[in-house]
Amino acid sequence: MQIFPACFNPRRSTPVDDSRYNMNSRPNRMKSSGIEMATIKNALAAIAAAGCVWLMVGCAEVLVPGTLAGGGEAYRYTTANVAKKTFMGDVEQVTTATREALEKMGIELQSISTEDAETKITAATAELDITVEMKPITAHTTKVSVNAVEDYVLKDRATAVEILDQIELALDDNASAEVNAPRVFVRNQCRHPIEVIVYYLAGQNGPASWQARGWFSLDPGQKKYVADTRNRYIYFYGETPLNHKVTWTGEMLHWFEGKRYPFFKVDLGTAMKDFTQSFTCETSEND
Repeated sequence: MQIFPACFNPRRSTPVDDSRYNMNSRPNRMKSSGIEMATIKNALAAIAAAGCVWLMVGCAEVLVPGTLAGGGEAYRYTTANVAKKTFMGDVEQVTTATREALEKMGIELQSISTEDAETKITAATAELDITVEMKPITAHTTKVSVNAVEDYVLKDRATAVEILDQIELALDDNASAEVNAPRVFVRNQCRHPIEVIVYYLAGQNGPASWQARGWFSLDPGQKKYVADTRNRYIYFYGETPLNHKVTWTGEMLHWFEGKRYPFFKVDLGTAMKDFTQSFTCETSEND
């Protein structure tokens, strides 16, 4: 009796390829792996789609099947739903236009803060927390970012875009003014760094309103623009960021960022020209 190997066909001159019947063979392993990967990709795509629905506002980008909607997607969603635009106008002009836009839309302004050349406004509605950030690009252009958030998570891009549109309208209205208001500056003539708040009457073309802006940080010898006003009187408060503070104060109390400060009054005169308020370590003086 002639004995043949199990996979040998006596009618063939070569062994039979039994890979079709062996699930451990390389082709079948690849086929099985492909089916499993397709199943995994479909499952992950479904999870990602569910994540988009949960966010309600919509994903900023289309998810590639097989990519889990994790930290990367959350980052793209967050950044893509912050409305941004660059306007013609310096930071002060854009800040004034932003205040007018928020007031026109019935949005409550909560605070205005300035650090270096950048200004941030916080505002709110019954459902939204709104942050407007203004950063100078050049001396005549300002980039504005509007972030409107509901319940700390959901982004309201439609409202953010509308705020930008209203800022643009306010800038156009203000640009039509025939006479510019005098510009007000502060100068640090103290040997220490100082921080200043200004309280002034704003509103070139619309209803006038008193506004407080700060903090303006100035190094020794530095001079900064702080406001435009047609009003004859303006108020300042200044202090040094030291443990034993040097302060420049007066009798007019006004709230700023949840605290009352004693502002001193300055008469700008009737000439309606640019003005600089100087701060020295001994006393405050103007020039």
